[in-house]
Amino acid sequence: MGIYDRDYTRAGAGGRRSGGTLFNLLRSLSFVHWVIALNVAVFAVDALVAARGVVVPVHMGDFFIPGLDPRSIQAVVPKLPSTPPRTMSASLPILDSATGQRVGERRYRWMPPLQAYGHFSTAKGFFGLEVWRLVTFQFLHADTTHLLFNMMGLFFFGPLVEQRLRLRRRTWAYYLVCGICGALVYLTLNTLGYLFSARVPGLLFEDINTPLIGASAGVFGVLMASAYIAGDAMMLVFMIIPMKIRTGAYLMFALAAFNLLRGGANAGGDAAHVGGAVAGFFFIRNTHLLQDFFEVFGPAKKGGGRRRAKPMVSGVDQARVDAALDKVREHGVHSLTEAEQALLRRATQEKRGG
Repeated sequence: MGIYDRDYTRAGAGGRRSGGTLFNLLRSLSFVHWVIALNVAVFAVDALVAARGVVVPVHMGDFFIPGLDPRSIQAVVPKLPSTPPRTMSASLPILDSATGQRVGERRYRWMPPLQAYGHFSTAKGFFGLEVWRLVTFQFLHADTTHLLFNMMGLFFFGPLVEQRLRLRRRTWAYYLVCGICGALVYLTLNTLGYLFSARVPGLLFEDINTPLIGASAGVFGVLMASAYIAGDAMMLVFMIIPMKIRTGAYLMFALAAFNLLRGGANAGGDAAHVGGAVAGFFFIRNTHLLQDFFEVFGPAKKGGGRRRAKPMVSGVDQARVDAALDKVREHGVHSLTEAEQALLRRATQEKRGG
């Protein structure tokens, strides 16, 4: 069977090329469109159901007695009221169970349901084995400004990565891996802080309940990829300062790393930024490692994996043929350039023996 005889290259095969269908509309959406739409939709749903908020511990305890190790006493935290307050956060006293003395306080946050069950923290994502949080936290945002800046980064730089990686599936893998690596760096530093904070006063974010949300780890990965793909192109930092993408990306990485090392505000968030950026720097140069990312959810269905042409003669580049076939499967034959169409015709002729 020739390449142009395959069912997924025929107009209207399986309804895929029939005009005006919702299926065609959804298939035509790019990776960037999908990510922005999902993030906005999750933010909107979370706002609509916010009245059913969940009280979540966000800090295990600040202890007032100098030199007191939190793990050395049996503290008693008063029970939360059955009806949570409609404030974003609250602090409750911690009492020494032996003396009844108030030795500190523990902080709680009232979170919308999706944030409560989707945010990442060391306590829930690692010790609680709720591993889905490595992905879900990437689609949650604290407020409109948080969402807006992350989506702007995706809107301006995401198309460069998508064009480079060609396949929507591979672009998704790249983006999610960067976000996951950001959470893992946060997890590592957070766990070390929790284990050694009593020995090293001031060690960063030692509380394992501190929540992490936002798409910025993946966005930092996209930004680092853009620096590799089109480093000499110009960007506007803060919409004002013209700068090469490479310079701007490395500058933002340096600022995040500096704030992390000095323990500044949002050091935990910057741990995720640094992790996402380092992952992006590595994986955009080793994209073949992303090929089997989705296999973690199970092997591809029979016949549903990548379709590879039979080996070609030396006149046709097999890798280019595979890339063109992948493009057809993802976006339809109409998405091919004239050069790609010519390549597939030549490959078909060679398979037929001339």
